[in-house]
Amino acid sequence: MGAVLIAGCGYVGSALATRLVARRERVLALRRSARELPAGVVPIAADLRDRATLRLPGDVDRLVYAVGPDAGGDDAYRAAYVTGLENVRDALREAGADVRRAVLTTSTAVYAQDDGGWVDESSETTPTGTARWLLEGERVVREGFAEGVALRLAGIYGPGRDRMVRMVAEGTARLPRDPRWTNRIHRDDAASAIERLLEIDAVEPAYVGVDDEPTDLADVYRWVAAELGMPEPPFEESAGERGRGTQKRCRNARLRAIGWAPAYPTYREGYRDAIAARR
Repeated sequence: MGAVLIAGCGYVGSALATRLVARRERVLALRRSARELPAGVVPIAADLRDRATLRLPGDVDRLVYAVGPDAGGDDAYRAAYVTGLENVRDALREAGADVRRAVLTTSTAVYAQDDGGWVDESSETTPTGTARWLLEGERVVREGFAEGVALRLAGIYGPGRDRMVRMVAEGTARLPRDPRWTNRIHRDDAASAIERLLEIDAVEPAYVGVDDEPTDLADVYRWVAAELGMPEPPFEESAGERGRGTQKRCRNARLRAIGWAPAYPTYREGYRDAIAARR
């Protein structure tokens, strides 16, 4: 078996690399700086936006593209999800690499539904705003590789990313006056989902990566406050004070059907360590 190339070996990519190295896989980590990478990976320092800097080995047979934008706006999203992906694809072809399976991480932001209903891989996607570059990247990975698949991740949290807990602890959290559905996935569960997509025999074009329980934001804040022994946060001054955002509940049934199960099925398990540290 050949090597796994993780392009964008950052928060999720590093967790994935650690899992794969533990399985004695040969793992190549592509990022701008080769510093602070997990032990056991082979670092490749390059700028994905600059094709001339990409020199890749020919023994890569699986690709994980987990690059995120370094700023907001169209240019940053296009560079991350389209230009960088096309450059990696072309560099692998130039190296003679026979890459069949390629996993691209995108986002549930491709769904613009705002009625609080359920969405899954069959739901309509909306190519507007920066979401159009996510969908364009999904097209590139499907057409550029024999087995290209998109993993649409919800809000990623975990070690070092405990904003919900921090806001409650610091007294800045506000309960929305109207229901506000939130979807999330723990970093380690995102990594295990990618790992599973690399090893199964056949893949669908897209999977939704979320935990088992979409939750009203107010319920999350109330639970965190209770666990910290703090009073319930106050309500927003008016409905929609902090922006309504999209209102949807995401299903993970397709991902579960391939044998994946989250280690952190809800926010309660996922925030436990962060809450313990705050105590």
